[in-house]
Amino acid sequence: MKSNKPLNVGLALLFYTALVAFIVFAYPGRSNFRIEAIFGYSNILVKGYINTIIISIIVLILSIVFGFILYLLSESKILVFKYISNVFSEVIFGTPTLVFLIVTYYFIAVPLDLRNRFLAGIVGFTLFMGPYMRNAFMGAMKSIDDTQYQAMKVLGFTSYQKYRYIILPQLVKVIVPPMIGNLAIIIKGSSLLNFIGVEELYNQITTIQSRTYAVVEGYLIMFLLYLSITLPLIFLAKYFEKKVASWI
Repeated sequence: MKSNKPLNVGLALLFYTALVAFIVFAYPGRSNFRIEAIFGYSNILVKGYINTIIISIIVLILSIVFGFILYLLSESKILVFKYISNVFSEVIFGTPTLVFLIVTYYFIAVPLDLRNRFLAGIVGFTLFMGPYMRNAFMGAMKSIDDTQYQAMKVLGFTSYQKYRYIILPQLVKVIVPPMIGNLAIIIKGSSLLNFIGVEELYNQITTIQSRTYAVVEGYLIMFLLYLSITLPLIFLAKYFEKKVASWI
């Protein structure tokens, strides 16, 4: 049976339009809704928005590097390196993000005199995301057929040659979609940096809320701004997944 995609899309849009209309009219404070009060502090809003994007991109890059190091350690023939990677990863997997960021700030950043909260937040979030990136590398490595490793061994490839010419080019194809997904996770998780005083989007909007008392309006703007960053990334990840499927 031929599917009627335009009709289904139209029905879905109609459903969400009706849902939004219901929420708007059901909201008891709609007569006192002052969304313009939030936009009166657009300079603070833009600063938080840009900081969130900057933090997320830096954390993504650094956590990819750190995650790859953890992966190499976990695959090392030296047991102490393997244990270091595995134990650290298990600690991260068993710790809530907010708790880890606070502990990292007060027990690592402050004793090391890293008083810049922006940098401290980046370091803490990078450490937290590293094991998740390690798992992404582990999953990608499993996609490489064993016969390729055997061929590299027969041809006498060095470790550098293996990764530079054979492994990494294939990894890029497989690992890009989950990395984009991880970036979306980082962007959403960056709101937790507010609790150590980093001036990202959540922090700046709460500052505006305290000045204007437009609390509900602030959360609505926050909701829309986070979506404006994460939704394109989700669609981009799906696009790359389709591309990868066509390459395989």
